[in-house]
Amino acid sequence: MNKKISLSVALMTILVVNVFAQTTADSVFNDYFAATGGKTLWDSVTTYTMKQSFVSNAASDFDMEVKASLPDAAMLKTKTIMKRSFIYAVNPTDAFFRVPLGSRDKAIVYETKDLNDREKMSMKREALDWFSPFYNYQSKDYIATYVGVETLGKQQVQRVELAGPGIKYDLYFDTTTHLLVKSVEKLSAGEEITKELTNYVASAFGIKYPSTGTYFSSIDKRNVRLGTQIVFNPAFDATVFKR
Repeated sequence: MNKKISLSVALMTILVVNVFAQTTADSVFNDYFAATGGKTLWDSVTTYTMKQSFVSNAASDFDMEVKASLPDAAMLKTKTIMKRSFIYAVNPTDAFFRVPLGSRDKAIVYETKDLNDREKMSMKREALDWFSPFYNYQSKDYIATYVGVETLGKQQVQRVELAGPGIKYDLYFDTTTHLLVKSVEKLSAGEEITKELTNYVASAFGIKYPSTGTYFSSIDKRNVRLGTQIVFNPAFDATVFKR
């Protein structure tokens, strides 16, 4: 009897080891792309716009609108807080930000300043990573490592670590739906951002994305409700990313 039990345990162990060995970071990513519209559809995206709201019923709540071109790693980012908009832009040859001056009851006048090299590289990374941090990750010099299956609340998830210059992600994918349900971003500056992602919706383009979730920064230390709307392949005016 003991021999039969031992044999059964050994066979189960071999099965688990084989399943784990066959699972890679790339297979987890490919399952995600298949579940959200298909890799062919993802490969056809060249531009996107993203509108997000960050709400915690505090004075620091803000809205953000992003326009991005993937081939150029170009982006225009507008953060609006207390009806004042702060504009950041990066393109292949320039990087700058505009700060509103004066009171809100007068015509807005902007002061334009240059971004430094670190801020420029950070914005170029954001343009690509906000589309998807693990899409074509090798081209960004990122390294992906499959960690294994874990329990996240009541969910079974597959965890993948993604590390690159200035950032490291812990990514958690539901084992049943293959959707990304949580990400933890660890920035070189010391900030850690945790996003819980829920309610995936299909865009008009066909790609599914998480429209709601929560956001927590180790710096702000506030639980924030996150709302997201994305449009894929919009047409931009040629001057949208220029100073």
